[in-house]
Amino acid sequence: MRRWLDMMLTGQPVRRVALDAGLHALAGLADWLPQMRERMAACRLIEDLEYARAGGAALRLDILQPPGPGPHPVLIYLHGGAFAIGSKRTHRALAAAYASQGYLVCNVDYRLAPEHPFPAAIEDACAAWSWAADHVVEHGGDPQRIALAGESAGANLALAVTLACCTPRPEPFAAPLFERGVRPVAALLYCGFLQTSRPARYRRSGVSALAARIASDAARSYLGRSADDPGQEQALADPLCIVEAMQAPSRLPPLFIAAGLNDPVAADSRRLERELVRLESPCSAHYYAGEPHAFHVMFWRENAIRCWRDSFEFLHRHLPIQAEPVR
Repeated sequence: MRRWLDMMLTGQPVRRVALDAGLHALAGLADWLPQMRERMAACRLIEDLEYARAGGAALRLDILQPPGPGPHPVLIYLHGGAFAIGSKRTHRALAAAYASQGYLVCNVDYRLAPEHPFPAAIEDACAAWSWAADHVVEHGGDPQRIALAGESAGANLALAVTLACCTPRPEPFAAPLFERGVRPVAALLYCGFLQTSRPARYRRSGVSALAARIASDAARSYLGRSADDPGQEQALADPLCIVEAMQAPSRLPPLFIAAGLNDPVAADSRRLERELVRLESPCSAHYYAGEPHAFHVMFWRENAIRCWRDSFEFLHRHLPIQAEPVR
């Protein structure tokens, strides 16, 4: 309750508060599903580990530790929610899906807009990466085998962290990642909202007024007055645009891209795939006919099942595990 009161006090619209509350309620219900109970029983949940501090407040993540001695390959998961809603709790079922395959999962909370606008979320995502590189070994993880994953706004953050690790950046929160030399083995980007700025591009044929409004709200709560005309200091809010400006050869790891073709932001995934082909950078892109934004969280849908199968095949190819995964 305190979470949602705080959201209203910071000016969040009622519909956004209600959606966040609904996501948390659904997460609680998902805990009782047989497949979720089986997955959680097979792994160890370590909750609320502090990975950094911001403004005197602790930033926390959960670890889902698969069975066996390890060292396990590691996956850092960054939840979606238009940079304004969602949490590691709402996305635990997704983290558990990766843990069931044998990955040690760091399921990350980060600061949310509009109370904490850009660059808070990417600062936190970079801090979580650094924490994982330093500490996953204490929990049975292999710090040399780390991948990133995220959906929607989380895919934006996952791509931005990948860029920070693999290319020199001027931002003080990003530069240390490149300097330390630990690179992600792979990244998985689901229904990526990969360019936050210039939301007017959603006012086009085939995009509903509601979808255009949601994209605009996300851009303005995250970027404020810079949403329509971002400066260089907001570059990492648009990691897709950074990739579009890159020259070959690419330093990026293999990327998995998934999008539903009825998703208004699917164009971002198409643009990213096109640029990766130009850069001769390894990429596995998958598009699912008739599917909306974040369709992969609807585990019962045929295309969601296909998407998870495709993503696990990609992960097992680029970040192999030793033990047989829990199904």
